[in-house]
Amino acid sequence: MRVGPFTAGHLSDGGPMGDRCARLLEDLVGSTRAMCIPSCTSALELAAKVLDIGPGDEAIVPAYTFVSSALAFANVGAVPVFVDVRPDTLNLDERMVEAAITPRARAIVVVHYGGVAA
Repeated sequence: MRVGPFTAGHLSDGGPMGDRCARLLEDLVGSTRAMCIPSCTSALELAAKVLDIGPGDEAIVPAYTFVSSALAFANVGAVPVFVDVRPDTLNLDERMVEAAITPRARAIVVVHYGGVAA
């Protein structure tokens, strides 16, 4: 594999281009620290860790979604609780969420589907 000046052996993050993007983002939003990560799956898992979600916790997720919506929480030991989606939008059916909330529920994962905001 040929290594270019932007990747320097890194395919998605951690290289000079990722560092440059993080610095640009810090400047853009006025943050003291920004971080670029390789995927939405990684972002969701990082969010779960930052929120201290783990074993014994539950995350409510749409039953019709990309696997990462549930996997990110399962990877930290939480249990995905699937809630059906609305037939008109294919987004999480907000009318069914309340019934799925238990004392162990720590997150409600909202996924926008097909260009329709949840």
